[in-house]
Amino acid sequence: MKLNKIFAFVLGAVALVSCADFEEINHNPKAVNAADAKPYWALNKSIIADQQNPNDAERVFVLYWADIARQDGESGAGGRCVGRSNDEWAGCLYNLTKNCVTSANNAINLVDAQLPELSGHEAAFFPNVKSAARIWRVYLMTEFVDSFGSFTTDFEATTPVYQSVQDCYKFMFQELSEAIADMTDEAASSDMEKNGDPAYQFDPIKWKNFGISMWMRIAMRLSEVDEATAKAEFAKAAAAGTGIITTDGTFRIKESTGWDDLSGVMSRTWDWQEVSATFANLTTNFGGAKAEDVLKDADHRFYPASPDVASVYGPYIKDASKYLGVKLVGNVFVNDNPEKDGEETEVVNLYEEYTDNPTNGYFFDGIPSYIDPRALAYFTLPGDYDNRKETGYTNFPSSKNLLKTVEAGKIIVPLCNSYYSTKGADGKPVYHFADDYMIDATFAWNGLQCGFGYDEKASFNGLINGDPMYNSSAYGITYAPLQERYRNGSEYRVFFGPWETYFLMAEAAVRGWISADAEAAYNNGIKASFDYLGMSSLADAYINSENYNRVGTSVKFSHTAEPADYETEAFNPVTGAVEKVTYKYPVASKTLYGKALNDKLAKIITQKYIANTPWLPLETWSDHRRLGLPFWEIPVSSTEYSFLDGWTKDSYKNGQKAGYYPGRMNYPAKFNNASPEEYKHALELMGMADGNEKTCVPLWWAKK
Repeated sequence: MKLNKIFAFVLGAVALVSCADFEEINHNPKAVNAADAKPYWALNKSIIADQQNPNDAERVFVLYWADIARQDGESGAGGRCVGRSNDEWAGCLYNLTKNCVTSANNAINLVDAQLPELSGHEAAFFPNVKSAARIWRVYLMTEFVDSFGSFTTDFEATTPVYQSVQDCYKFMFQELSEAIADMTDEAASSDMEKNGDPAYQFDPIKWKNFGISMWMRIAMRLSEVDEATAKAEFAKAAAAGTGIITTDGTFRIKESTGWDDLSGVMSRTWDWQEVSATFANLTTNFGGAKAEDVLKDADHRFYPASPDVASVYGPYIKDASKYLGVKLVGNVFVNDNPEKDGEETEVVNLYEEYTDNPTNGYFFDGIPSYIDPRALAYFTLPGDYDNRKETGYTNFPSSKNLLKTVEAGKIIVPLCNSYYSTKGADGKPVYHFADDYMIDATFAWNGLQCGFGYDEKASFNGLINGDPMYNSSAYGITYAPLQERYRNGSEYRVFFGPWETYFLMAEAAVRGWISADAEAAYNNGIKASFDYLGMSSLADAYINSENYNRVGTSVKFSHTAEPADYETEAFNPVTGAVEKVTYKYPVASKTLYGKALNDKLAKIITQKYIANTPWLPLETWSDHRRLGLPFWEIPVSSTEYSFLDGWTKDSYKNGQKAGYYPGRMNYPAKFNNASPEEYKHALELMGMADGNEKTCVPLWWAKK
């Protein structure tokens, strides 16, 4: 990896310009000209830069993609999942992708310029570099096109003309078809050349498989807008080879610590990256793997402290099929601040009810007895500090200065933020908490729902806002944060995993595009995901489960019966009683998908969403825009969201619409400032002829 950094540094001396400009560089000792520059230097620079340095990664990967994709629930209040734009953050992706495309394009141009003068090894090897660069350039184009929309394929122009999303996809299909066909097995790369490729060390088979899987991915993107083209292109890709189907074929780049392009994309310590309500609902009661078996973690990859499961976690494991949690809606809470005149009593919904989230208003105070094992591999349970400290990540919030008390490691939260003050001996105020309505949030599995921070009454909710005396947010410790292993530079950033190829094959088979066994491909996708995480022993029980998750989807492929509402229990913290309540699943006809909660396509995309977490939020967002799958709750708010199309507080009553979810990112202002005519043209290509750019406008291939 040191050599990769050296390559990137050396190429920094080469301007990101066309090949003709290289020829104008004179031959002083510090300059690099077209004859000297190796094309794999340029490709290496492009791949490493697209890892995203910590500045870009936080703004693009975490605060945009992961937020919109309902992977990260932390910034859902004022963030991108409700359609808000941020010009600076969008500018990071705009600059990054265009620069990376230019570097990949430079690699292609350098091969074309040097190849006529080459012989021997480089004459045979450089065409593979060109093919790899073309495949990689297509990937980069998808980052731009699937985020913003219109882009250009005129990479040599000083002021490039933008093209429609449809035309960009046509270009990408052609590029992949040609690049894969041109890749040969005849020229092995040298050790020096291998270090110019941080992903595959120029293994032609792996590059070809990545190209095939990318071809399948973008072909499937067109399933709802142009099925004929989608089917034809997918069939061509499948005929070209297997694609990525093994762990060692994963397109991934090793991360590092520090502050450079190889630093982890989720590494910033102040981004807690709490789990979203969407993810929590999809994984609760899902599959046949028992939580206690996951927590035992024999190889200690996720739970290195290796506590005694029965004594530490056992008291908190609860059957999520029979228990919904603590009821936080419609209860009468007492504000017993003695500094106010008398006691004030009011009905307080600690969660606003303006959403179709089926678990809205309930807090599950424990660990579901059955849970998707990957959930506990991706996120750390609240209060599990022994395991959270293992990687040396120390800048996480401490319950000692946020919440009322820590009793034997427990997180005790005042539900209503009630407290009062008296004067101490020194005349300064001494704060006291009202202990009427406390909740133990230790190891509690819940997610923050999109828009939570706009709730008028959320200020009463200690689980989210903590204690006002500390002026703090409690969600940093009462909701499960991203595991430290994904923050500390010890992992790989995954761009394409084998599970996704299998799920794409399963979807194509369900659609009748290819003659493959859809169930076998689906099960293999799940197994590939489990294998990657070292959880293979849990896969069989999981795959054969007919348990419904919180949105009515089960794992077993042949189990397609729709779920039925049922009677369950919830704890009322005011009365202290366990009450009977009816659990209501989402209404299938009112979802954005609109067809079913538990059909085969719902299963495939749900599994793809979970398997792609936490590495591929952009792909997750694209699947939801394309199909409305998996189920995402309508954003909740007590005020109007001007960023969404037609959203009101009562929208959840009438069902989901595409306009309730962001469809794209707005271009940064620098595009309009630099080229106003082309900016206007780009918007016109997406149906915004009035020049009024919006995030809720669906891309060409997305649901309308």
